[in-house]
Amino acid sequence: MSAEPLSLRQADWDRDQGILRTLRETVFVQEQGVPADIEWDGKDAAAAHAIAELGDRPVACGRLMPDGKIGRMAVLPEARNRGIGARIMTALIDQAMRRGLRTVYLHAQSHAAGFYSRQAFVQEGDTFVEAGIEHVAMRRELDYTACRIDVVPVSYPQPFAALAIALASTARRHLDILSPALDAQVFDNDALVSAMTALVRQTRDSRVRILVGDAEAVTSRGHRLLTLARRLPSSLHLRHLPEHPDWRGHSAVIRDRDGVLIAPAEDRDNGFFRIDDRAGGARHSDAFSELWRHASAHPGFRSLTL
Repeated sequence: MSAEPLSLRQADWDRDQGILRTLRETVFVQEQGVPADIEWDGKDAAAAHAIAELGDRPVACGRLMPDGKIGRMAVLPEARNRGIGARIMTALIDQAMRRGLRTVYLHAQSHAAGFYSRQAFVQEGDTFVEAGIEHVAMRRELDYTACRIDVVPVSYPQPFAALAIALASTARRHLDILSPALDAQVFDNDALVSAMTALVRQTRDSRVRILVGDAEAVTSRGHRLLTLARRLPSSLHLRHLPEHPDWRGHSAVIRDRDGVLIAPAEDRDNGFFRIDDRAGGARHSDAFSELWRHASAHPGFRSLTL
C-alpha cells in the first residue's frame, strides 16, 4: 500500500456516508471503544468532510462543523505514521478558510495533543474525559495573509485585513484600494506597507492607487499609508472622493485586474475574496478607475515642508 498514490477529496455526507461510517466504525467504535450512539451524533449532515485515499482505498477522514469545530479525525492503523493525518487537517483548514472562519478548535485525545500542536493548535484549559477517553481542548487562529483560495463570506475587519495583505503581497503591477476612511485596524499596518513598497519598486510601471472618502479621518490621526504616499508620490497615489452615486461606501482591494476583495457597506461581514477572477477583477477595476476619474487631490495629503 505504501507505493500507492495518496489523494484527498472533499466528501459529501449523502454520497460518502458509507465510506465515512466504515472508517470511523473501525477506528473509534471497534478500536477505541467509543459507544456507537456517541460516535453517530446526528451532526454529520451539517458538516464538511474530507477523505484520504491510497490508490482507490479510503484510509482516513475528518470533519469540520459550521462553527469551526474539527473532529472525527480517523486514520486506519495500517496507514498511520505517513503524514496522512496532517494532510486531512490541511484539507479541513482549507475548507474552514473558504468559509471565512477566524478560528478552528477541537477536542484532542490527550495522546494526540502533540500532533495537533505541530498543526499550530494551542491547548486551552485542563484535560477532561469525553466518551470515556481523556481529551484536551485546543484552538488555532487562521492566518489569511498568504491565502491562495477563494473565501466567502469575508468578515470585516478580519480576515479582510489579512486578505488585503495577501493581495498586496502577490500583486505584479497594480493595486487599487477603495475605503471610506482607511480604517486603521485594516489598512494601517507594517505588513501592508511593506507589500506596497515592494510592489512599487518592482518595475517602473508598478503603481498603487488609494481612494478615500473621509480625508480628515486619515490626516487627523496620521496613517502609515499617508506617510508612504508622501514618500513615494510618483508611484503611490492618494485621492479624495467625498461622494459619488456609484460608491455607496463599500471597501475594495483590487489586484492586477484579477484579484478582488470586497466588503459591502450594508453588510461588512458578508464580503468575498476572489484570488483569480479575471472577469470580476476587470469589472471592479474599471469601476474603480471611473471613481478615480472623479476624485481629486486633498491638501492634507501633500508632503509637509519646512
